[in-house]
Amino acid sequence: MKNFILALTLLFSAVTLAQTEVSDADLNKFADAYKAVQIENQEVQQEMVEMIKKEGLELSRFQTIQQASVNPNKEVEATQEEMDIYKKVITEIEKMQPELQKEMSDIITDNGLTLDRYQEIGAALQSDQALQQKLQTMMMKQQTKG
Repeated sequence: MKNFILALTLLFSAVTLAQTEVSDADLNKFADAYKAVQIENQEVQQEMVEMIKKEGLELSRFQTIQQASVNPNKEVEATQEEMDIYKKVITEIEKMQPELQKEMSDIITDNGLTLDRYQEIGAALQSDQALQQKLQTMMMKQQTKG
């Protein structure tokens, strides 16, 4: 019984620590940063699609090879040429990563949040439906204004 109470106490402590207070101002900043990050992500994804096509590989084929490369239980039959193109594209994407991360970080800080605070709010949103609803309402109001 003592172990059960201890476990229950630890569980409630963990839940309490996981709850992050998020002000309306911070949630507004998060909404702005999130939208800007999403737009940047879409642009980057479009660049990557163009890069894949330019190298001569169909996007669906690239995705099939990618899925197989990250899943040890999945095999894909690819020609040596397809694998060479795939590796070349992946290398280019990896080269882009540091700059992309900096751009995303800059977008977040330009919207008034630190990267840590942005991540805290993101984590809080995953576990708090009321906060999710508040964010959704806030974003819809912003969308109808703009």
